[in-house]
Parts: sequence; C-alpha cells; structure tokens
Amino acid sequence: MDKDDPSRLARPDDEWTQRMVSALQTSPVLGDRYARALMVELVGEALGRPVSLREQATANLQLLELVRFCGREEGGLPALASAVSLIEGHSQTSDTVSALVLEHVKDVNHVNHGERIEDVEHADHAEAAPAPAPGKAEVAVEVAAEVPSDPQLPTQSLDFFISYTGADRQWAAWIAWQLEEAGYGVLVQEWDFVPGSSWPVGMERGVTECERTIAVLSPAYMKSVYGRQEWQAVQVKDALGLARRLLPVRVAPCEPDGMLASVVYVDLVGLPPQEASARLLAGVRAARTGRSKPALPPRFPG
Repeated sequence: MDKDDPSRLARPDDEWTQRMVSALQTSPVLGDRYARALMVELVGEALGRPVSLREQATANLQLLELVRFCGREEGGLPALASAVSLIEGHSQTSDTVSALVLEHVKDVNHVNHGERIEDVEHADHAEAAPAPAPGKAEVAVEVAAEVPSDPQLPTQSLDFFISYTGADRQWAAWIAWQLEEAGYGVLVQEWDFVPGSSWPVGMERGVTECERTIAVLSPAYMKSVYGRQEWQAVQVKDALGLARRLLPVRVAPCEPDGMLASVVYVDLVGLPPQEASARLLAGVRAARTGRSKPALPPRFPG
C-alpha cells in the first residue's frame, strides 16, 4: 500500500496496537479471565452484535486479538475504551486506554482530510505549535461521544434498591456507587433517606418500585428483622425466581438460611476492589439477562 494512501490509518498500526495491549496488560483486573470475558461482552453490546474470538492460550493473546478486532470495526475502539472504563472505573489503565483511542481517532481524522500526520506536525503557519494534550476529563468526554448507545442500558430511574443493615452501610454505599457509575438507577438509604423524608415510605418505595432488590448478605443482615422483611417482600412477588427480582450479594462470611438459602448470590468475600466490582457488575448483568454464558469459548476438556 502507498504510504500516502489516506486509508493507511483506518486501522491501528502495529506500534499503536502494542501500546494499547501493553496498557491493558497493566490492569490487575483484566488479568482475571472473567473480567476479560465481561469486557468482550460489553464491547459486543456497544457494537450491537456478539464478539466471537478464537480461544487463545494466554491472556496477552486474547487482549491482542480483541484490540485488533476493535480496530477493524467502526466504533470498535471507543467501545473498547467504554468497556474498560465500566470495569475499571477511574484508573490509570482506563485513562491510558481512553487517551490512546482518542489519539487514534484524531490521527484518522487528520488523514481523512488529506493531511499526513508528519506534515501537520511541521506545517509552517501561525497555528503550527501542537495543541496542549487534553486533560483526563476532556479525553473521557470526547471518547464517550464516539461510543454507540448501549441498548441494554436501563432507562428507568429505579433499577436497584439496596437492602442492608447498619453494620454494612459502607458496603451498601460501595455497591450503590459501582452501580450508578455503570449507569443504573439506585435507591439506597445512605443517600436517599434525607432529613424530612419518611423512613417507612422509603422502604416501601424500594421494595415495590425498584426493578430489583440487592440484599447485602452478612452475619448482621442474617439477624436483621427489617432486612428479612425487605427481602421476603420482594421474594413473595417472585417466588420461583423467574424474574430474578431478589439479588443477594455476600460481603462477609455467612450462610443464608431458610428461603434465602435457595437464591443464588454474588460472592464478593475476599476479593480485591477491582475484581469485586467486575464480579458485581457481571452478576447484575446475568440477573437482568437470565444467562451468564461466557464471551470466550471453554477449553476442550479432553
């Protein structure tokens, strides 16, 4: 291909691809195969179709193939940046990935307007000085503008009610924060039961108006009378669990008993923050869709 062909930057070059893969490799979260599978699923949802990758021997090869796939697809790289941000939250990895995607988008735009990058950098005119590097907030805004809307993203205002006891208020706030960062609407006593509001009315609203209730499981919650009333009020409306309206999340070693023992829970016990966030969001997605099929094929067991 002619080096002056404007289409030469339509796909990332090898050097840029390696920089992107290296950025993803720095993430302690994406070292977990479940987090990588979630990232692939999020990219597929953003693009509006499943992403099928070949089974790879190592995590590095999986990341390389995903980056190359996203580079070939229109909107693929912004979708990748969005997925990393959802899984990682605000981190050095997500900031670097967003900056790399923005860098590539700007390069493509320059070339598509008939300008070679090296010519732009050395142009002899009043605005020849390179523009200052965008800050993190600017990068996030510009990349987000390139990401297609996620058809699975909930649109109603109350998606989750957090049921917890006072001993676990920090866990409840952490879970609520992760969910709202991912775009869900949350009702939680810590933030929403402000002075002047009615506590019983707030609880009633939580178990009746929210699509699902997250029960924060701990030894204290197992003994809580109010906690039991809340999860039982939800379960009675979905006794068979077909709508998955009750989603227990275990945050401390405990064994649910009675009817609560029959409900599959998301287990965060002993996990580091990034992995706990990835598992929580994966569990939420599985509860909403009714399935948790991995994005990558399983290894041949023979």
